Amino acid sequence: MFYLSHEGLDIEVVKFFNQFCGKSQFLDTLGLIFLSVDALRTAILVSIIIGIWAYGQSKNDLFSKKKALSILFIIVFSLSIIEILNAIINSPRPIVTYESVINNPIITKNTKALWVDGWARNSKHGSFPSDTVALLAAMAFGIFFWDRTIGIIAILFVTFAGILPRLYFGLHYPSDMIIGLLISLISCVVVNKLKFFDSISNKLIEVEKKSPFLFGTIGFYTSYIIADKFILIRKLPLWIKAMLGN
Repeated sequence: MFYLSHEGLDIEVVKFFNQFCGKSQFLDTLGLIFLSVDALRTAILVSIIIGIWAYGQSKNDLFSKKKALSILFIIVFSLSIIEILNAIINSPRPIVTYESVINNPIITKNTKALWVDGWARNSKHGSFPSDTVALLAAMAFGIFFWDRTIGIIAILFVTFAGILPRLYFGLHYPSDMIIGLLISLISCVVVNKLKFFDSISNKLIEVEKKSPFLFGTIGFYTSYIIADKFILIRKLPLWIKAMLGN
């Protein structure tokens, strides 16, 4: 495993945003909500993607249906690359490396659950690249390829709901998120340019026509897993080991 250190501008940007943390209960709570509540962040983007598919169904618009499916391919492509990099690169979060200078948010009994004690300080959970930002960006870029106006709104939403809270709380360096964004953008371009993914979309649409119930069931469950940031897939190996007594 390679160790990656962050210095200079990377940490200075974190310090700039983090200096406001712990001074306003309103801002801290707002940041914690966007940081922790997937129903107000990830699920909103997933809902837009489902809306794109529903629009394609209603208008018999093959382009929209293919774009909705392409976003799924972009997510899988992006996160596969991210997981490989996370496995070979050790990059502790700013809140771990620079703990003495990072401000913590104001926590009340109503917001303590949003700032789970310990997870953000877990040095084993690297910060480079940011998988959460990559996931959000994959959806936003995919939406942009469908409709530029809605896509720009989605990208701005990712900036304010996904990127800024991570700088504010010292959970990610700018480079963590920039690389995550670039990986998602490259994945988006690749998926939209290669005919291979277009042919897969055609086959899936044929499956949907022949088995709408099965396709709809799997589609909803897949959407739920994405909105939940793949927690099931991430935790499943640990749960299996626990069941086996390991």
